[in-house]
Amino acid sequence: MNKAITVELQFFLISILWGAILLVVYDILRIVRRLIKHGVVMIAIEDLIFWLAAGFFIFSMIYRENNGIIRGFSMIGMLLGLVLYHFSISEGVVKIVTKLIQTLLSPIKAALRQLAHFIKFLLSIGKKGINNTLFRLKKIKKSVKITLKTRKQ
Repeated sequence: MNKAITVELQFFLISILWGAILLVVYDILRIVRRLIKHGVVMIAIEDLIFWLAAGFFIFSMIYRENNGIIRGFSMIGMLLGLVLYHFSISEGVVKIVTKLIQTLLSPIKAALRQLAHFIKFLLSIGKKGINNTLFRLKKIKKSVKITLKTRKQ
């Protein structure tokens, strides 16, 4: 096969790989979103940052692999990589990894919940003690005022 065609074919295959890698990174973002609830604004900001970084990533790949020449077949290759990964294993990977992380984190969540209950219990005891002390101090203050008033007269 002609060397130029081999180089172009290799660049096309690299473009497919980079497209799949971009979607793998986006899947990581999707997993984080499933583990930690996000608002609409936060999702928009994350997507904006992701696609800006993806644009920089794509540009640097094209610059490094093809001397900065943007070729239609490289864009098609990246799109093909995105589509192939998305429709083959993307959803399954996101579901399995999310479930695995949730399973691994569930004992930690339970321990943190118990710790939170214990801290609330300690704070309630402390609050009762402080309120009791303040009540007693107010009584003492009142009796001291009465004593001072009677001595003044």
